[in-house]
Parts: sequence; C-alpha cells; structure tokens
Amino acid sequence: MNEKVIIDLAYKWFEKMWTVPDFSLTEELVDSNYHPDWINMELKGPELLKHEINYFRSIFPDLKYKIIESITQESKVWLRYRAQGTQKGDFWGFKPTNKYVKFEGAAILYFNIKHKVTDLWESFCFYDILEELKLAPPFWDLHNYLKDFNVK
Repeated sequence: MNEKVIIDLAYKWFEKMWTVPDFSLTEELVDSNYHPDWINMELKGPELLKHEINYFRSIFPDLKYKIIESITQESKVWLRYRAQGTQKGDFWGFKPTNKYVKFEGAAILYFNIKHKVTDLWESFCFYDILEELKLAPPFWDLHNYLKDFNVK
C-alpha cells in the first residue's frame, strides 16, 4: 500500500473532515462497512461518521485537530494528535461550561485496498478533559472525593 497516500488520507480525516468539518469527505474516506467494535450504534459507514462528527461538534462546535506525529505500517496509520475546543453543549450529562479545553489523543486508522478506512482505534484521556473543564477534581485528589465510595 502506498504510504504517502494513506498518510495524506489520515491527515484529511482529522484536519479536514473533523476540523472543518467537511462531510463530503466521509464518502471519499470511509468504507461502507466501517463500524469500530467500540461504537455501540446500528449506523455504519459514512453515516456513522457523520453522526459522530455531529455529536462531538454539538459539544465542541469549534473542535480542531492537529496531527503532531504519524507513522505508517502496511495498511495502518498511527497518529498522535492535539485537539481543542470550547464546551458549548451537553457533555455526557454535564451542562455546557463554555470553557476552552485542550487534549491529546492517539488513533490508528486501518485502510483497505481502495484506500478507505475500515476500522479505527482511538484513545484520549476523558478524565483530563473533565478535569480541565472543572467537572472533576485533579486526579491526585480524586481519593478525597471517593473515600466513602465502597465497591462490593
């Protein structure tokens, strides 16, 4: 697989499709069977990605991604990114804070022979986002808030 082609597509994924956002790129970049195992929805392919982008942008309407590191391996692109945005929408039960947040994450995009993404593995620290938005205490102080919490 042409590494230059898939790395360019990976940059388009985050820095154009998600950041602009440019929904027309979903047809170009996303395989019709795209449905990562960790996403619990019936949608798949470009429609699933449009839904994801709309959902995250309803929380962070000015969400921007910047790739800071990338590596290709066969039909995969490994990325480390920085993202930023202002929380203006409900955030998993939390009301809008109108606070600006920055976070880092990592992703692996899996491409098929047609240069379309068939799968995605992605990770970012959800707790760091909550902490920066002042929706959770600093991690090192968390024990003070959970001292009466008893797991059985």
